[in-house]
Amino acid sequence: VVAELRKEFGADRVAGQPCDVTDSGQVQALWGAAVKSFGRVDIWINNAGIANTMLSLLELDLAEVAPVIDTNVTGLIYGSMIALRGMVKQGGGQIYNVYGHGFNDNKVSGLHVYGTTKRAVRYFSEALIQDAEGTPVQVGTVGPGIVVTDFLLDDMRKMSPEQIEMVKPIYNCMADTVETVTPFLVEEILQNDKNGAEINWLTEEKINERMNSDEYCSRDLFSRYGL
Repeated sequence: VVAELRKEFGADRVAGQPCDVTDSGQVQALWGAAVKSFGRVDIWINNAGIANTMLSLLELDLAEVAPVIDTNVTGLIYGSMIALRGMVKQGGGQIYNVYGHGFNDNKVSGLHVYGTTKRAVRYFSEALIQDAEGTPVQVGTVGPGIVVTDFLLDDMRKMSPEQIEMVKPIYNCMADTVETVTPFLVEEILQNDKNGAEINWLTEEKINERMNSDEYCSRDLFSRYGL
């Protein structure tokens, strides 16, 4: 991504900017670096997130709890507040928060801490949409569904062989590659002009269709990764 931006805007204007989203100072520095490179920020997506090991609350290490909450909730709040203030000052922009498992109250054993954070993302996003009313800023949410990324693969590698065999049929049926999902999300974001928009890839309609589709349920998305 940085390489493509350098082609368009010039190598001297675009540089990567590391950021720990749990540190508000670093998030502010990320905003500042983007404004310095491009003059303004039109679209800000709070996408940083981590998951806990897929274990029950009886087994989960307590040390895993705080990082998940800090990244998925505190980081999102910092990013949203800094982007909202910056966009009001510059006269407009869009903020998108990313949903994940748990945002709609579904519960899966082993993902209760992660799901709690995504339910919190839903509440905060609804509040942010409300606060953005009357400003030149639009706030929306993005539901990418299950995407085969390092995030998902690393999570699967933490599972027991039994857990992997349990989730693979679900993931093979419902997951998609980055190349499949990204163009849809980008196009929908670029076309959106409303506050409160929900941009969802894996809709209830798609889920129902896939559950009854031999084509999707017979896919193998993970052998290439040794899973």
